[in-house]
Amino acid sequence: MPIKNDKLHQVNVTYSGPEDRLLLRASTRHGDEYRVWLTRRFTALLLDILTKEMDKYGGSASLGANPRTKAMFKAGAMEKKYEEDKTTNFPLGKNGFLAYAVKTAGIPDGNLHLEILPKKGKGVSVNLDKPLLYMFHNLLTQGIARAEWHLVYGQEPQSGRVH
Repeated sequence: MPIKNDKLHQVNVTYSGPEDRLLLRASTRHGDEYRVWLTRRFTALLLDILTKEMDKYGGSASLGANPRTKAMFKAGAMEKKYEEDKTTNFPLGKNGFLAYAVKTAGIPDGNLHLEILPKKGKGVSVNLDKPLLYMFHNLLTQGIARAEWHLVYGQEPQSGRVH
């Protein structure tokens, strides 16, 4: 299900300890909420994709200095509490779905088209302009920190036994 940027209201990433997953929630101005569960492995993949995309535009420092990004910060984009009481509809179910695949594409206006999909069924897609790309990356890295996953851009997944 595509979420149009002009309809996007809020995005939130929280850590759930019992599931050891991040919960990505995106709400629209019309009261729809999309929920996506992110595993550590999927989050590492998504972080890598977002960071590489940001690097195309000068990296985090450059995108953070963008006047539109600064305006979003001044408007409280990272400080406002997620408005849960305004959600009236869950198009993909109240429990959301477990992220299984990600597709990306550049689009003519220079934005990143990001699609997160479950193993089967409908997923979520959104077009991220540079300020939204920066904000989404920021939210994801904050979620990673809360989860204490210690993911680093460019870090190769460890192979072999864990326990």
